[in-house]
Formats: sequence, structure tokens, C-alpha cells
Amino acid sequence: MMRMNRRLLPLGCLTLLALSACGGGDDDTLDAEQAMDAVELSQREAALVVASTHPLDPTMTAEQAAKAAALSASLVYRPAGCFTTLVQGTAITYTLADCTGPFKMNLINGKVEVVYSVGADGLHAQTTAQALRIGDVSLDIASEGFLSVEGDWRKLQVSTRGAGVGSRGHRVERDGAYTVTWNKVEGCVGFEGAFETRAGERQFETTATGLSRCAGQCPAAGGRIVHEAIHRGLRIQIDFDGTDTVRWTSSSGSQGTVGISCGAGA
Repeated sequence: MMRMNRRLLPLGCLTLLALSACGGGDDDTLDAEQAMDAVELSQREAALVVASTHPLDPTMTAEQAAKAAALSASLVYRPAGCFTTLVQGTAITYTLADCTGPFKMNLINGKVEVVYSVGADGLHAQTTAQALRIGDVSLDIASEGFLSVEGDWRKLQVSTRGAGVGSRGHRVERDGAYTVTWNKVEGCVGFEGAFETRAGERQFETTATGLSRCAGQCPAAGGRIVHEAIHRGLRIQIDFDGTDTVRWTSSSGSQGTVGISCGAGA
């Protein structure tokens, strides 16, 4: 089990990535923005998957999991009346209308379906959505993850094949896997993943390592996103230093900065 210190990603603030970038050449700035959008989309998806598994016990049957997810939905989505749930056997469908949801995501609109199953490695959740809106972000989700618990730590390992439009307006397709680890006592969350990403004709290998944050804090120092177009010999690296500004550098020699939101409302 991956051990994490207290400077981790918060249940209230899974999405780390901010709204603007500056500096660098036009092409490199575009690549950096697309890298941020790719990871942001994965984190938004991860938040929804966590919401449907957070209250569950890995020893539950699939039918028990679907019922428990429905019973806990009011703890995740607000205000009251912004959502409905439909449980059919091992599946739950959430219909959301202007909801505030997990990790302080606002204006969630659309349907999310989760189908539970039990495998040799534990409880699985297969999540799908089409054109789900989260504020100015759009998500298509096709993922499957399994839940494990060790003490106060919970972990979701997810394989995904999805697409969406990030907050910077770039449509990105993703195919890969990520891990979300959170601690209910400390209110902290960690995110790591590796994806093949495509934005138009631009293709990359994108990895996120050590992204971590606790409620009310900036992302912890040491997190990194690497965005590589191997066929072009290009590498964009984005580093988090514990402040509200992160720096990106390109193998072409360009560099720039990105502002991120910190604090209780982040």
C-alpha cells in the first residue's frame, strides 16, 4: 500500500489544475495546456468514481454495493433534489441537474451509470457517462476500477478510456490507468496515472506522479506531469512546488507558468 504524508490531495480538492498559463512559445504553451486538460479530465472522472465507491466495503456483494451507493448519494450530491438514483440489480444510475458533487465540483449535469461486480481482487465498479457536464468541462467516461481498503486508507485502481473538453477548451482523448488513494481521517487524496492522450492530430504519452493535496492547502511540492510526443522528440514537464503557481518547461527550451487555486474553496 502506498504510504502518503499529511500533505496530500484533499477529498474537497481533487482537481489540482488551474485556468491559465503564460510564457513560452505558442506550440509549447498549447502542449502544456493540453497536458493540464488531460490530467484534469482524469481527476474529474476519478472524483465521480470515488463518489460511487467511497461508502462501500470491498466485501459487499454487487447488489449490496448498488443499494449502499444509492443510500449515500445525498451525502455526495447537493442540494437536496438535484439528483435521482435508479437501482437495478447490480447497477445504479445517477441523474444529476446542477449538482455540487464530490471534491467540490459544481454544476454537474447529466447521467452517470455504475455497474458493480465482484472479482478475485475485490469489488469492481464499471462507470460510463456521455457528454456529462461539470461547469465548463465535458466528459465521456468508460472506466473500470476496483476498491481496496487498508486501515484508514482507501485505494481505487482504475483503467479508463474516455474523452472530454477541459477547462482550457481543448478536447482530449485518454486511454490509460490511474490510482486514487485517500485517507478519510486526514481528508487527503493522492493521484497518479499514465495515459496515451490525443488532442486533434497531436499524440502524447502523459504521466502524472506524486500529485497530492490536503483540504485548504495548495498541492504539495513534488508532484509532476510529464507530457511527451516521442515521435517529435518533445517533452513538456510541469512541476508543483507547494505554492499557487507551477512552472512548465519544454525540451525545446521554452518555459512558462500556470496559476492554480488553493485554500478552502479550491
